[in-house]
Amino acid sequence: MKSEKLDLNNINPETVNSGNLGDIVAAMRNAPPKGSIMLDKTLLPSRGKLYPDTPLYVKKLTPLNVKNLAVITADNINKVINNVLATSIWGGPNFDYTSIYTGDKLYLIFYLRAYTYNDMPFRLRGECTECGNICNYDFTLSNLDIQYLDEDVPEYIELGNGDRIKLVFSTIATENAVNQLKNRQDISIEINPELLELATYIKSVNDVDLTLFKAYEYITELDAMTFSEFANIISKYLFCVRPEAKFKCPKCGEDIYLPMPFVSNFFLPVIKK
Repeated sequence: MKSEKLDLNNINPETVNSGNLGDIVAAMRNAPPKGSIMLDKTLLPSRGKLYPDTPLYVKKLTPLNVKNLAVITADNINKVINNVLATSIWGGPNFDYTSIYTGDKLYLIFYLRAYTYNDMPFRLRGECTECGNICNYDFTLSNLDIQYLDEDVPEYIELGNGDRIKLVFSTIATENAVNQLKNRQDISIEINPELLELATYIKSVNDVDLTLFKAYEYITELDAMTFSEFANIISKYLFCVRPEAKFKCPKCGEDIYLPMPFVSNFFLPVIKK
């Protein structure tokens, strides 16, 4: 097995000077990766409200990350993004990247690109739908169209039918569970993806924890009025990044939204000397 050189740069000097190898190794496991920075979680679409108080660290994209992002496709996008986050986000020795909320995933990819390339602008060209003006726009992270979780999430919500529902929010682990449920061969009913997405918000009903499939069954068995009530309540707690950039038309001042494509030169920009 190949041995690796111990990197003591991030370790407390007192621990290093103690000479105790066990203490040094333990300290290394608890130290953030070299070159990483602490993430301000309030920048996330979730505002960091749903994460533990422990810090998260990010490090710059590696050449392998960049190569994979530059050839991303509709078929592999989730796998590539998840692999990038697994190698770029650190929250301690027991941190599992699958605990990252799906509403934050796309933002973190844009954030990592900005951190890696010092928020290098990406040129977009678009037309104002109001006045027809066509011009170039330079995208930076500040132009990203973000829907934030600015509402405080209650421990329970109560529906008109009397049910008390404890909410939970989708993570990468939830996405994996959703895919497994869709591929199960022992389920005879056809799974509706929109209803299944709503089911991912249910942790328990009347203090009884539900599996994802049981939560889906609960959603499908609601009467229309209670279903509408639940869907409207959930809409207040949605957070995500829309893959769009927001600008002001320099001619008429109207808002312009341009799609942000995941193209090769976004992740492999031309570096000018």
